[in-house]
Amino acid sequence: MRNTGRLCALLGSLFISISAGSTYVFSSYAPQLQTALHLSSTQLNVLGLAGNMGMYMSGPLWGRWIDQSGPHGAVLAGAILVLSGYGMVSRAYKYEWQNMPVAVLAIFCMLTGLGNSAGNNAAINVQAKNWTGTHRGSAMALVLSAFGLSAFVYSTLSHVFFSGNVTGYLDLLALGSFGCFVTGMALIKVIPPTQEEIQAETTRHHADYNPVPNENREAHPPRALPKHLSRMRSSSETSARVIAWIRDVAEAEEAVDDENAEEEEEEEESPSQENITGWALIKNVDFLLLFTILGLVSGSGLLLINNVGTITHVLYDYAHTQSKQAGALGQMLLFLIKGGKGHEIQRIQALQVSCISLGNALGRIVIGIISDMVVLRTQQPTYRTYLIIPVVVLATLSQGLFALPNVINSVEHLMLVSCLTGLMYGTLFGLFPVLVFEWFGMQSFSQNWGWSSFAPVIFGNIYNLLFGVVYDSNVPKGGHSHKCLKGEECYRSVFLLTTLGCLVSLVVCFVLLWRRVHGFSAKLRSLFSRRRLAIE
Repeated sequence: MRNTGRLCALLGSLFISISAGSTYVFSSYAPQLQTALHLSSTQLNVLGLAGNMGMYMSGPLWGRWIDQSGPHGAVLAGAILVLSGYGMVSRAYKYEWQNMPVAVLAIFCMLTGLGNSAGNNAAINVQAKNWTGTHRGSAMALVLSAFGLSAFVYSTLSHVFFSGNVTGYLDLLALGSFGCFVTGMALIKVIPPTQEEIQAETTRHHADYNPVPNENREAHPPRALPKHLSRMRSSSETSARVIAWIRDVAEAEEAVDDENAEEEEEEEESPSQENITGWALIKNVDFLLLFTILGLVSGSGLLLINNVGTITHVLYDYAHTQSKQAGALGQMLLFLIKGGKGHEIQRIQALQVSCISLGNALGRIVIGIISDMVVLRTQQPTYRTYLIIPVVVLATLSQGLFALPNVINSVEHLMLVSCLTGLMYGTLFGLFPVLVFEWFGMQSFSQNWGWSSFAPVIFGNIYNLLFGVVYDSNVPKGGHSHKCLKGEECYRSVFLLTTLGCLVSLVVCFVLLWRRVHGFSAKLRSLFSRRRLAIE
């Protein structure tokens, strides 16, 4: 019965998450918004950053509310915020409010981020508290994958039903998000595991880890004595008493060791019992290292997510201006796409957003399943930390391809990087919430993850504003179109910086492994010593 309730709550979380990720569809309508309101690239990035700031910086506030009052109030508030935010952006586009200050438009975009943050935090919080350790990662990954799939769902709906109709698309975002939030709110419920379920899982872990069952540990068998002490047993009454005293001391030490071992096992299997939050969290070295990796990697992902529409326009216009032949994939795309140039570009934008979204969703599912498998096989939750390495490698690869000249110079090549970036972003946000939960505790998980969410805001703001400045510096002066005609050189220098940031995060990753994973330093020294011997 409890599992049925948990499955209903999981379904409700999926409803919420499938719309809570709509912040990532900004780039699918951003170029059209820029044209209608005559915005520069820097101003457009300010709007995108406002949505991201609402999404990530409000995390601690929503987390505190959810931890103290439950998820339902936060979801309802989020539903009202997304309806208001997208509704006002739709009106601004439809009536071309060109004289409206950018700050006011940014507030509308921030409302969408605030609402989506409320829904996302509530959906994750419910699943984090409803499941035991062996299923928690998979449940959270499923919800997070729905969050990542949101952009694909809405961009596909816009492609099918609202091609060339940006106003209808924005109205769909407003009403669709509101409906999903309200439906999910009716289904979600916190049903934490009972003590019996936790004990059963612990027993199962011990059975898997120790195939030979232990005897009853309450009755400690006497420890075998050395042969010379056994021979002393019959020598005299005094020596017999001494031997008995030695045995008693040995048994007492064994009992203490057993109790300590049990406590260590319980702490390792239930790391969420520890609760670190507030200033203690911010001063925690492991949290700061995790924060740095999250910021550097997610910031590079947000750079492409927010600007893929602009990059698509640049590559498309540059290819046609230079009269270059598109590749086989590009020719097939252009053949299948019918309508004017505006419809064509909008559909290619939707395709790029869909690639990012599908990669995002796939990454969240895969990393959740793999992380749970790692814990089941090793019986060591800290071994999840190793999975940060492939995440950072994916980020470095995707950013490095952008940084290389004449590599990503067409819309079909851009699809490859969009898929890689989505996969990287999904694995990142599928893994890190579980690490925060297990390292710093369940009681304040939403608050702690909210503080972690400041990392994408800080680094994402820096990267996106830098993109806007670099792009605007390459736009011809005196025009009103705000279009750069230099192809990839309009923005490529920004990706040199993001690639460097990913390399730094790789170094930080090994420092974190050194600190968190027991025996990692010994394995590393052993690896280097073997290589040195092989060279010699």
